[in-house]
Amino acid sequence: MVMTMSITVENLMRIGGLRECHIVAGHRGIHREVHSVTTMEVPDIVKWLKGSELLLSTLYPIKDNEEVQENLIRQLHGTGTAALAIKPHPFVEKIPQHFLEEAEKYGFPIIEIPEHISYLEIIAPVMNTIFDSKVVLQQDLEQASQLLNEISLSAQGITTFVETLSHLIKSNITVESELSYIPVPKPNFEFIALTGEQKRNLSLVKRPIRIKRRIDSEAIECVVAPVLIEGKVYGNITSWGGSTEHLEIDLAILEKASTLLSFEFLRLKVKYDIDQQYKNDFLRDLFLNKSISFEVLEERGRKYNFDPKLSYLCFAFDIPTIEYIKFDTITDSINPILKEIQGFKKNAIIGHFRDTTYALFPVENLTEVEIRKIVNSLYNSVVNKVNYKDITLGVGRFYEGIDGIRTSFHEAEKALHLGRVVWNDRKVFFFNDLGIYRLFDQLTDIGELKRIYEESVGKLVEYDQSHDLDLIHTLRVFLNQNEKMQDTANSLFIHVNTLKYRITKIKNLTGYNLTHSEGKFILHLGLKILDFMNRDYRFR
Repeated sequence: MVMTMSITVENLMRIGGLRECHIVAGHRGIHREVHSVTTMEVPDIVKWLKGSELLLSTLYPIKDNEEVQENLIRQLHGTGTAALAIKPHPFVEKIPQHFLEEAEKYGFPIIEIPEHISYLEIIAPVMNTIFDSKVVLQQDLEQASQLLNEISLSAQGITTFVETLSHLIKSNITVESELSYIPVPKPNFEFIALTGEQKRNLSLVKRPIRIKRRIDSEAIECVVAPVLIEGKVYGNITSWGGSTEHLEIDLAILEKASTLLSFEFLRLKVKYDIDQQYKNDFLRDLFLNKSISFEVLEERGRKYNFDPKLSYLCFAFDIPTIEYIKFDTITDSINPILKEIQGFKKNAIIGHFRDTTYALFPVENLTEVEIRKIVNSLYNSVVNKVNYKDITLGVGRFYEGIDGIRTSFHEAEKALHLGRVVWNDRKVFFFNDLGIYRLFDQLTDIGELKRIYEESVGKLVEYDQSHDLDLIHTLRVFLNQNEKMQDTANSLFIHVNTLKYRITKIKNLTGYNLTHSEGKFILHLGLKILDFMNRDYRFR
């Protein structure tokens, strides 16, 4: 049995888009009950009607069929249709006069829909009102599916979809998205996200399942339906609590809803993937293609809020291959990074090419100290929230103009490459910190570097291999302590006289005096070359 509160044509004229519509004939029938709403898509619509429908039509299917037009109102009245709402534009100039005359004869309401009112502005509010007035049983499932389908096809957005679904199954509905570029409605209550195990279960079952979810400390019995794209879960629809009396119907509606929402997610994902590829191409051309004019690049960049008058710096992210293979596409892999970066700067531009993810980051009115703080915070945010392992980041300096941006790009790449060579204990490498190592990388003749090494600290390395004075470490600490004898001795846990002996030994072996600026420079340079040689593949 269906429990209902009678909804009449008169009631519906105060709801949604119908508030701007007018009954132009058949006023005597305004108390007719309305149990559903549908549209007239075919000429023989009458044989598909069951009675008590609000029928919407542009009259396009019958605009050239005078016989059907002549009999339509009589037939609709005979099947018990509640009312006919006609949108004359753009297919007919006005509602045919004989429609109005027949409607008056039978007391059959005809409603005129203004040109600016869409079907959805009528369908969704009317169906919500109808479903609010009764418990949804099996015979209503077809209508519920039709309503959800019409909303999804109308591109009215996920918010309208969620509101309608909530009306249909009479419980709070939330939608969650794993993709930052697919926004979902924010509910008016805070809840705890699905656990990893719950997501895995949802991924395995691939249909609505009952799960206990938490709002603060309270466990709520929910029905959760996956949003799937090519078998992978990209989000979910959750029905919170509610009655279990008609659980089977609710599950069927949720399954239909999750299928339709999966199509919407797929549509948005494909659109985003295409947009991201255009963005990748733009950044590649901006950084590398000197055959394209600056004017063309500026024009292409406007859609991404690119302004060459601003100061930008370039990031280069290196993500290990093991992280990429977790994702179906490169776009999916950079999406978490994009989400974190745009949390800091909405107009940052992120792209991927040459197996590296790049970000063009505006830094207007920021100091060097502030930039470093932002970059380190950003890196930590990506590592902690995205859970990528061993990700490294090279950072160029900031410049204005396209030539400057290209310089920052090359600096970011060099910082990424050299930083991993020089510092095996760091993950974020600033080009400014490379110092003299930038010169080493420019040398094509590495033989000269080897000679400087052999003439300076190379002799100390050789000596340390057969003795226990540890002269290389002593030299390194001595220079780091700004040649302060007592501080160096304390750091090495040795007596000052022992340190003096080692300093003398260094002088005798190398021929360089640490009290002379030239000797100190050569030995310091030798240490830098030693570090560089230990990690650069060209010296292996």
